[in-house]
Amino acid sequence: GVTLVLSAMRAHDTSAGVQEQGCGALESLCEFHAENQTLVIESRGVALVLAAMRAHQTNATVQEHACGALRSLCVNLAANQTRIGEAGGVAVVLSAMRA
Repeated sequence: GVTLVLSAMRAHDTSAGVQEQGCGALESLCEFHAENQTLVIESRGVALVLAAMRAHQTNATVQEHACGALRSLCVNLAANQTRIGEAGGVAVVLSAMRA
């Protein structure tokens, strides 16, 4: 599940397709699933999602799935909202919205 997705995203950081599918998978795996949300946070998954957004700024589908993943990580977990903000998530999402 989550661990395999994060491993693939780490190994193929320059592949927009892998980042798109990885972020989409994280979005699904983490929505309303506290254990997976925590696993992604503890595994530095937020940094991977934000890196995907930065590396593939012109790919609308990567941006869409990455924003969805970030949203899923925040559902019902205020601590994750804070962590994403501290990692620069707000600025990256705003940049995606402007693109």
